[in-house]
Amino acid sequence: MIDAVTAVALALLVGAVVASVVPGVPSGLLALAGVYVEYVFGPSRMGIWLLLSFTVVGILTIVVDLFGGAITGRAKGARTTTTLLAAAAGLVLFFVFGPLGVLLGLFGTVFALEIRRADREFEQAWENALWATVGMLASGVAVFLLAASMLAGYVVFVLWL
Repeated sequence: MIDAVTAVALALLVGAVVASVVPGVPSGLLALAGVYVEYVFGPSRMGIWLLLSFTVVGILTIVVDLFGGAITGRAKGARTTTTLLAAAAGLVLFFVFGPLGVLLGLFGTVFALEIRRADREFEQAWENALWATVGMLASGVAVFLLAASMLAGYVVFVLWL
């Protein structure tokens, strides 16, 4: 039988995995909330080292979620301001066109702002837009895997053992 605290923690962790594929929803924070609900209010099945491990993975999830696409775009030469504006445009277009809006908003914004730069040619702007979009998709996969690993770790190390 699952008690109420465990049910809430499990719901937050499952919610984190689902939220990892939805732009703008902080899946890392949801996963950390689930772990800390269990640690603070649940039976003492979780040691401090396990909590520390979950915390490190949760913080890594937050960082990858927030900055993964921007880091990739920046690494290929796009300005930080450009990638941040592109992320905002993608988030806005998500509500208009769904997940396709995120991709179009990110790609289109990076391309448009990079092509406006005096030192950028079409090919360089296209490549920066492509890499920023690929980076955003890759960071989404990484966030999903990190959130899923927290859920799996919770099930194995807290509920099962």
